[in-house]
Amino acid sequence: MRRSPGGDGPGTRRTGFALLFGQAGAGLVVGVLWWALTRRPATALVGEPVVTSAAVYPMARDGVFSVLTGLVGLAAAVVVLRRARQAPVTVFVAALAGALTSSLLAAGTGSALPPTGPAEAAHVTLTAWVAVLVQPFVVSAAVALVTLGDVLARWVRTP
Repeated sequence: MRRSPGGDGPGTRRTGFALLFGQAGAGLVVGVLWWALTRRPATALVGEPVVTSAAVYPMARDGVFSVLTGLVGLAAAVVVLRRARQAPVTVFVAALAGALTSSLLAAGTGSALPPTGPAEAAHVTLTAWVAVLVQPFVVSAAVALVTLGDVLARWVRTP
C-alpha cells in the first residue's frame, strides 16, 4: 500500500480507527457501568441519607458520568500521544470524534436501561448535558498540555 504525501500510512489509519471505534465501544461499557453505579446511589456518592435529599442524586449522577468519561478520555489521550507520529492531526481528530461519540453513547445507554424495581426512579439520566463534553475536553486538554510541555522543553534545550 502506497503512502499518501501527507504521511497517512496504514498504521496511522489503524490508530485513528481504533480510537474512533474503541472509544465508541468503551462508551457502551461506560453507559452500563454508569447506570449500575447511579441507579441507587450509595452513600459514598451522595453523602449520609439523613443529611442529603433526593435533590442531590442528579448531581451525583452527572459527577459519576463525568469521572467515568474523563478516564476514558485520558486513556485516549495517552494513545494519541504515543501513536500519532506520522499524522498527529488525523489521529487527534479521530480521537475527538471518538470521544464525543463515546460520551453520547454512554449517556444514551445509561438512560435507555430500565429501572430494576418499582420503587426506583424511572431512569438514570443526565441533568447537565454539558457533561457529554468532558471526554473530548480531557482528550484535547491532555494532548495540548503534553505537547506544549514538549515544545517548551525543546525550546529551552536549544542553544
